Amino acid sequence: MKRINVGIIGLGRAGQMHLHNLMTIPEIHIVQVADVFIEKISTELNDLGITNQTRDYHDILNNPDIDTVFVFTSTDTHEEIVTAAANAGKNIFCEKPLSMNTVEEASVNVLRAVKKNHVKLQMGFNRRMDPQFRNIFENVRQGEIGTPQVVKITSRDPDLLPHDLIQRIGGLLFDFTMHDFDMARYMMNSNIAEVYAKGGTLIDPTLKDINDIDTLALVLQFENGAYGVIDNSRRAVYGYDQRVEVFGSEGMLKAENVSESTVELYTDKSKIMKKPLPMFVQRYRNAYINEMKAFVNSILNDEPVVASGQDVIMAQRAAIAAQKSLETGLPQKVDTNFSLD
Repeated sequence: MKRINVGIIGLGRAGQMHLHNLMTIPEIHIVQVADVFIEKISTELNDLGITNQTRDYHDILNNPDIDTVFVFTSTDTHEEIVTAAANAGKNIFCEKPLSMNTVEEASVNVLRAVKKNHVKLQMGFNRRMDPQFRNIFENVRQGEIGTPQVVKITSRDPDLLPHDLIQRIGGLLFDFTMHDFDMARYMMNSNIAEVYAKGGTLIDPTLKDINDIDTLALVLQFENGAYGVIDNSRRAVYGYDQRVEVFGSEGMLKAENVSESTVELYTDKSKIMKKPLPMFVQRYRNAYINEMKAFVNSILNDEPVVASGQDVIMAQRAAIAAQKSLETGLPQKVDTNFSLD
């Protein structure tokens, strides 16, 4: 069996989740891990049989036994680490987004480094590989609902995040809604050409202190003339609310929330069903594993990645346009052209 030799950079909340998922994939051999607070999790790593640990991610990039790196650090470090990994000749998986920078050139320079060094880069748009959403995507491509006309996406977190974490990962638009911009573009097979955003702090007014919001409504227009509607909230008291609907000229496809049970109780007084799964870790576990397997396959068989650098640039452009729309109260155009030349 062919395997890839892996270094993991970043073992915070998301990184530890990804680590356990990666350990389920037989084609992956974890050679070394890095985290600036590695001592806090060293005992757990030793128990998992991962003894090659470091605080400095450059140790991984300088390790000749490693051909692929997984980057699970905070967003504000992605550009630096991915560029360094590309220049070290490593294939790279990086969580989205590539940057919180509203100046796109920095991200484009990262992708130029990837191209120059002939390495693969897959971005962590895991929802593309969720079994439910992937089923919708495939049925849309097969023409089951005719021409797609409207995509509707609901994404609501179960509760607020700490302010210091929000500042490191990019706020609602660059961390949370980024997934939805990519999903909308993915489902409609067309670039987002215009964004109109309305949002505010209906849950936590103190988010204004860090220039963030907790409630958001978006209207999108795609390059092909179709439309999109996205709504986001930082607090859904009933659980992690994740739904997608694509309406077309010949029908509709819809994915509802996932819960621990499909059993529903009906009586003459009420209908009772299980709440949605509580967090992204449970809801998207299969998607996280599937995207890792897809990345491994792209390396071992030299196939295209499922979410590229261009995909993340297009999502970031939509996020930047949404931010400008929030500031101006007006719809904002999005550049749909892309080239690294």
